[in-house]
Amino acid sequence: MRIRELDTVLLGVLSKDHPEITEVVKIDKGHSRLRVDFASGARVTIMVREVSGPGVPAHAAYSIPEAVL
Repeated sequence: MRIRELDTVLLGVLSKDHPEITEVVKIDKGHSRLRVDFASGARVTIMVREVSGPGVPAHAAYSIPEAVL
C-alpha cells in the first residue's frame, strides 16, 4: 500500500464517530500483523515494523514483544 492510500484509509477510520480502539489482536505467530477494532465498527489490519517507547524491551524488526500486548 502506498503512503497516500494508507493516509486516506486511516483518516477515514479515525474521523468516524467513535474512533476509540476496542481490541487489538495479534493475527499470526512469527509475523507482526495486528487486527485493530474500533468502537465505530471499523476494523483494520496492520503490519508493525518497530515498537518503541518506555518499557519496551529490545526486539528484532517486525516482531512485537509480548510485553507490549
